[in-house]
This record gives sequence, structure tokens and C-alpha cells, in this order.
Amino acid sequence: MIAVQDLQTLKETMFERASRYDSQDEFPHENFKDVADSQLHAATLPERFGGLNYGFEDTSKLLVEFASGCPSTALCLAMHYYTLGGLRRFADNPMLARVFADIKANGEYMTSFNQPNVMLPIKREHTPKAIKVTIKKVADGYLINGMKSFVSGCERFKYLPVYGFQEESTAKLGITALMVTRDDPGVSIEHAWKSTAMRGTLSHHVKLDNVLVPHDRLIGEEGRGVEDTNELTLWSRMAISSVYLGIAKATVAYILEAVKGKKDTYSQVPFAFMPGVQFSLADAIVKLETATSQMKTFARLADEESKTGRFSDEVFQQSLITKYYVSNAANEIVYLAMQAEGMPSLFRGQLLERLYRDVRAATFHQPTNDLLKELLAKKALGLITLRNRWC
Repeated sequence: MIAVQDLQTLKETMFERASRYDSQDEFPHENFKDVADSQLHAATLPERFGGLNYGFEDTSKLLVEFASGCPSTALCLAMHYYTLGGLRRFADNPMLARVFADIKANGEYMTSFNQPNVMLPIKREHTPKAIKVTIKKVADGYLINGMKSFVSGCERFKYLPVYGFQEESTAKLGITALMVTRDDPGVSIEHAWKSTAMRGTLSHHVKLDNVLVPHDRLIGEEGRGVEDTNELTLWSRMAISSVYLGIAKATVAYILEAVKGKKDTYSQVPFAFMPGVQFSLADAIVKLETATSQMKTFARLADEESKTGRFSDEVFQQSLITKYYVSNAANEIVYLAMQAEGMPSLFRGQLLERLYRDVRAATFHQPTNDLLKELLAKKALGLITLRNRWC
């Protein structure tokens, strides 16, 4: 495990670079090199491959620290960490064993799957529209066509796992999981990232044009890619939520110091003595502490259940609650901090202005607020069916 002081130094270095990556739409290659040099790129790899075997709670803590330094870096790392965490149950798969060894030895990275919008029941004939990638089995392997949209860090990652609809599969959803690399013929990047949030992630589209991968790149069973990797949903909600929890943590740390050195323009009373500012800070602190507590509750439960290899409805619901609460609380915390600081928080390039743009992305990660609440309520009510979405 990396020393606390080393992690602090790494976070501070990321913080110093973050504004440049944001203002220049530049990918944080330096940060990724530093993370690999510190061996933290292997945080969620199994120990047998030289990894740290971090679980949910340890990975969350690490991402919170990184996001306090550079949110764009942390979001890309979140994709890498959670995908490795969810795939390590396949460590006996020879192909994945080679991938894990390469990642550890050569400082490589992996992006996340293209999450299919199949969290609520859909008919099989609608699966291609939900997944946007098709897979066809041929003599030499599998032909892949389609698009992975908004792939965070695609300009740096070597491994790009994909879900695709395999029509000839007789499985319920017919979604197959395969491993693609950036060097496979037919893989190209479409420069489409024009977001004001998380600008440094360069989350471009990845086009897959008759990409042929060999049979041994299969992950799990044909047509059962989602079912065989279902714990990825828990890992992703933890990892993504941790990034925005890190933004909230950085925001509170910043504003507590910022108001100490400011005075009201007219009264010359220090901001720290003004009730309105105090109330905003108190609200932000309460929200940060409750969001942190919720994250710990979910992460510790997930770590406990991961020992058995089976995850309950309780941990699934906790993952949804965590994603919803942390995403919205982080947005509220940044807003409260901006109210406390005043007009300077709107100045382009100022820390809170940048964090405000970044934190707005929180509620747009799948599942979005409306879908999340629908799914959570239906789980609680026992209304999830195999036939209909609306009961």
C-alpha cells in the first residue's frame, strides 16, 4: 500500500496540473504516468498479478483523494479500477490473465464496458438499440461493429472491453462480452468530446468497424455478457460516486480556507463572522459527512458480500442510494460554496467555477436520476418483471 505522504504528494501534483488540463482540453498523461510509477494503477488487480487487491472501500478512498486533486484524472481512473475490480473473478481466464500481467508490468490501463441500457426489462428485439454494438461469430473469431460512446480516457487506454448484441445467441439478452485493444485493426477514435465538464477526460467515441478478435477474447459465455459480469454495476456506482465525493471534499476544504481571508466589501466584516456564510458552510459540511457515511455503508457491505461471491438486493439498493445521494449532495455542496464565496466563484478558471462544471456531470452517469429512482422503487416494491417495464 502506498504511504499516506506519497499519496498526498501525488494528489497535490495532480491539483497543480488540473487547471491546465481543463483550460487546454489536454489529457492528463503525466498523471497517468505518475500513478503507474507508484504502482497504483494496479490497485484493484489481484495480488497474484502483483496488484493490491483493493476492494470497494479502499478503492473509494483512493478515488476520493485523486478527485480532490484532478477530477478528470480520477474519472478516467474510476473506469479502469472498477472494470478490473469486476473482472478479477475471471482471473483464471488465460486471456484475462495475460491482460492483467501486461497492465501490471507495463503500466497499461483499461477503460470501462459500454454499459447497456438494460437495467430495466426490455424485449430482446430492442437490445441492439440499447447496446449500439453488434457481434457476429465467424470462423476466425468475432466481428464487432458499432460505437462505444464517450469513452473516458480512450486516448490513453490499451484495453477496451465491449458488450455487443450477438444475434445468433439463444441467451435471453444475447449480449456478449469481448476484449478489444486500441491496436486492433478497425478501431478508431472519433473526436467528439466537447463537454464543458470533465474536459481533461477527452471522452471521445470509439468506432468499431469490422474489428476481428479471436475466440479467446471472450469474457464469460456467449450471449450472457451482462449476466456474467453483473457485479460491474456495483463497482461502477462506487467508483463514479467516489469521484464526485472527492470533488465535494475538495470544495469544502477550499471554501473553509477561502472565507477566512475575505471581508465584506461594505461592512468590512470578515466573511467568517457572517451568519449567511456560516450557514452555507455548515450545510456543506453536513452534506459531505452524510455522503461520506453513505459511501462507507455501501462499500463495506459490498466488500463483505464479495467474500461470498454473491450480492444481495440490499447491496444493489445501497449502490443506487449511494449514487443518487452522493451525486446530488456534491452538486449542492459546490453550489453552497459558490454562494459563500460570491461573484469570484463564477470567474473562468477559478477553482469553484471549474469544480461546478465538473460536478454537474455527476447526475448524468447511468443510471440517471429518473431511471435510478424508478429502479430503486421497483426493487423495493418487488415490481421488477421479465415482461414489462411499467406495471
